[in-house]
Amino acid sequence: MAAAPRKQRFTSVPNLYVKRDKRTGKLSCQYKDIRTGRFHGIGGDLVKAEARARQLNAVIGQAIIEAETRKILAREDSIDISVGAWIDSYHALQAEYVAGGQIKQSTADHRRYMLTPVKKRFGKRKLVDLDTRSISALMKEYVKQNKTRTANSIRTVLIDLFAEAIGAGHFPADKPNPADVAKAPRNKVKRARLMMPVFLEALAWAKEHQQPYLWRSYLLALLTGQRLDDVGKARFKDVQKIDGVEYLGFVQTKTGTKVLVPLDLGLPSIGLTVRDVISMCRDGVVSPYLFHHCRSAGMAKPGSKIRVKTLSNGFAEAIRAVRPAHTWGDYDPPPFHELRSLAEREYKTLGVDTQKLLGHKHQSMTETYADVRGHDWIVVPLTASN
Repeated sequence: MAAAPRKQRFTSVPNLYVKRDKRTGKLSCQYKDIRTGRFHGIGGDLVKAEARARQLNAVIGQAIIEAETRKILAREDSIDISVGAWIDSYHALQAEYVAGGQIKQSTADHRRYMLTPVKKRFGKRKLVDLDTRSISALMKEYVKQNKTRTANSIRTVLIDLFAEAIGAGHFPADKPNPADVAKAPRNKVKRARLMMPVFLEALAWAKEHQQPYLWRSYLLALLTGQRLDDVGKARFKDVQKIDGVEYLGFVQTKTGTKVLVPLDLGLPSIGLTVRDVISMCRDGVVSPYLFHHCRSAGMAKPGSKIRVKTLSNGFAEAIRAVRPAHTWGDYDPPPFHELRSLAEREYKTLGVDTQKLLGHKHQSMTETYADVRGHDWIVVPLTASN
């Protein structure tokens, strides 16, 4: 059997394709642009076509080399970005997240504050050169100053900073996140537990020396077990009635959990209920907030909400007035947040479901209540009242 006839090859010039018309015997020359894959006719004269193809190969080849060079240089410039320059870009990115509702402004502000010492120390260093050893050394300095919580916050923000840098191509994806590798310092609990006798002493002092909205906020925090931010923004219209029972509703700022606290829930140790405190907050000033200014104070007008910092500072003042700082030994005096712990301990002895009261969501408690993912209310059963 005879072999199949071989196709005739008219040229050896790369990217030049030549065909012969079987009817006329004439040649047809086409050039293939390797950048696009498209063919372009360049006539039937093979000699001229080869000359044009060689010229196009040279021009296109040079263009490809220049494009690749620009890419390489761009990658090098990206990897060479300084810590300070990337921190600035990171803050701009956080501002976009705030505008898009992905994070809160307070989160962006916190991250900016945590990165200030990082930029001050490492701002001129290349981002790729900021290693785990340098990050750990910075954290150790804060630990030595008894600022372990700050050290951990810096580490947490740096983990996110490098994650964003990897996503943007400013840090090698094949390298581990240096902040994530750094060992997190252990927090040593320094704040003292608040006990009921101390609270009652501080409450009595506050009633004599402080504005009523301050000590009323302490009472509401204790009776509801809610955090400072949520107590501070409580409004009269948050009271709602369900199946004949009145509740004070809280949408927790930290977690988004919705908690309904019965107005008749109270503690025998202080002889008050949630309803009693709400009634105390009703005065001659029109305001949507339970804790409001009764008269002008600086820029604040009557009826405007009291800042949570004011409530926190007021509680600290009351505690220190009855128990000076030096009497707490190795611990710091209990802050406002300790009212939440005291509430949990007091209500637990009365049989109240403190898991629901505090709005915690732990997997071990799924049999007690379902994880509502922020769409439904957690109703606290009224198992203790006065």
